[in-house]
Amino acid sequence: MSFTSSLKSYSHSRLGTFENCRLSYKYKYIDHIETEIENTVEAFMGSRVHDTLELLYKRLMFEKLLTLQELFDFYNKAWDKEWSDGILIVRDELSAEDYRKTGLRMIRDYYNHYQPFDQARTIALENQDFYPLDDNYKMHIRIDRLADAGDGVYEIHDYKTSNTLPTQEKADADRQLALYSLWVRDQYKDAKKVRLIWHYLQFDKEIVSERSDEQLAELKKDILALIKDVEQETEFKPKTSALCSWCAFKPICPAWKHELSVEDKPVEDFLKDDGVRLANEYDQLSEKIAALEQQKAKVRDDLFLFGKQHKVDTVIGSDVKLKLWSMKVHKFPGKRDPDFEELKMTVKALGKYNEVSDLDTFALSRKMGSPEWSEDIKKTIRRFSHEDEVQRIYPRKR
Repeated sequence: MSFTSSLKSYSHSRLGTFENCRLSYKYKYIDHIETEIENTVEAFMGSRVHDTLELLYKRLMFEKLLTLQELFDFYNKAWDKEWSDGILIVRDELSAEDYRKTGLRMIRDYYNHYQPFDQARTIALENQDFYPLDDNYKMHIRIDRLADAGDGVYEIHDYKTSNTLPTQEKADADRQLALYSLWVRDQYKDAKKVRLIWHYLQFDKEIVSERSDEQLAELKKDILALIKDVEQETEFKPKTSALCSWCAFKPICPAWKHELSVEDKPVEDFLKDDGVRLANEYDQLSEKIAALEQQKAKVRDDLFLFGKQHKVDTVIGSDVKLKLWSMKVHKFPGKRDPDFEELKMTVKALGKYNEVSDLDTFALSRKMGSPEWSEDIKKTIRRFSHEDEVQRIYPRKR
């Protein structure tokens, strides 16, 4: 038995599922739930395009260049053979035929762009293996096409049929092909450089990236840290996003289950649904409360104005006594404000960070109003703040 056979296996797509939605990960990899949705049309089209380009390079490895029409014939035959009604089409305005034609265009553009396909020597197609991360875990490797460009330069080619074109910055941070390059360096000892090449077929463009030894070492640490997060997860909460439209688990997901169960009901039945009724009631009450809060804020402002005009801090009503309290404070940027990090570094440089509880801005404001800090320290920090007034009303029955 080989060393890697005893290691626990993960893949880029498996980790990506966890990052995108933890509940989807649980459904797929822990509960192994079967769904009525076999596939999405985007994934189906992608598979047919991949298979066609794989055939192109398989024949080229034996010095046979297929014509574009031969590739079209292979693609169309595979499409017709593999298609089924269980394949999900999310975009109502598009048909299966629209996607089939899009795949043909991708193949045509790629063929015209790269023929006679002599840019590098193909040495493996749809290559699958495992790469050990440490003594406990291994990553599944699947390379669309591996090529030798000569002089110790290897190329990992990946075909993308997605409808979005990433930036160079995003490609330089991509995990998948960078992980595969670790395997290439391990398997081919003459490798001096590994180019990562994505072919975005929808746009007839390629994006190229490379990784340094330091970046790859950091990548392994990041993957192991992510695996640790996966194995420590216990809640597996859903994460809603645009990806939900393509999720096979959407009908059973708690974030969508109720909506999908009532969306096709007639109006009368829809309004009688207990969930719909409660949601509508909550929404109506929320609107009323918001309106009352606005009215309450207006009365509060008028009370403090009354207190200032009459020089009083207690105002009585028929059955209530209101204590008016206010204080001038220094308002500092919160953690999401752009100036927060500079404020944090300034407080640390002054040696006062531990005195304000990990930069609790309320604690910082109190220090600014106390004699504990020197005026020089206060002056340095004050430039990050603006003066504000905190107002409170404390009611009690008479």
